[in-house]
Amino acid sequence: MDNLNTLTRFDLFRVFLRLLFMQGLLNRRGMQNLALANALAPVAGKIDAGRVKSLQSRHLDFFNCNPNFVPVIVGGLLRLEVERLAGKPVSDNDIQYFKKSLAGPLAAAGDMLFIGSAKPLALTCACIFAIYKFPIGLLAVFLLYNLTIISCRLWGIYFGYAKGWELVDFFTGPVFQRLLGVVHGIGAAVAGIFVGVVFDRVPQTGPWVLVMGAVLLGTTLFALRRNVPASWLAIILFPISVLLSLLVGRW
Repeated sequence: MDNLNTLTRFDLFRVFLRLLFMQGLLNRRGMQNLALANALAPVAGKIDAGRVKSLQSRHLDFFNCNPNFVPVIVGGLLRLEVERLAGKPVSDNDIQYFKKSLAGPLAAAGDMLFIGSAKPLALTCACIFAIYKFPIGLLAVFLLYNLTIISCRLWGIYFGYAKGWELVDFFTGPVFQRLLGVVHGIGAAVAGIFVGVVFDRVPQTGPWVLVMGAVLLGTTLFALRRNVPASWLAIILFPISVLLSLLVGRW
């Protein structure tokens, strides 16, 4: 049997399941290295044949990337491991270079795509549904966002395994850059809709809503410039915002 078929789709799915919980093994010294080694455990027996060092021990060096793009890299490195098992000239250094060459760029792209675009997009949609008191919409946005993230991770491990070395060209090529541009465009459009919704509600709620929002925004920006942790701001400003909303509603 062709060694490139050593790992089945179910094997990759088992690795994917472990990667869903990878942030639980985050550590200061190696960041995501323990999570990566743990995720490789289900397939180690198929790839370790004849190797002096086990698959997991070979991947305990420093590793860090956006969690949503880690499955892509893991799928690619498994493809390289299987190619080496098939007799192709793939060394440990080649695989380490592959991991490092993708981890940095995909970390930046993942932060931009998921944290900088997808999450604000979901939150903006949630705000619009909340303004129109549509609770089912809030639930739908929550489910849609999480299903999108999980689907991207599942697609990533199969795509990475199918491409191998070709991943480097794919994520530096024009197709992926166009994808980032489309996501940014959608985010900007939804943000514009949100602004329109807010101004549409002003005649019903009064201008105090805009004043309150401007004050809270200014306070947040000032606090961030003073290096106040964002988590503290969330804890402090959330109950204040709720209280002010209730007071404005009574007025």
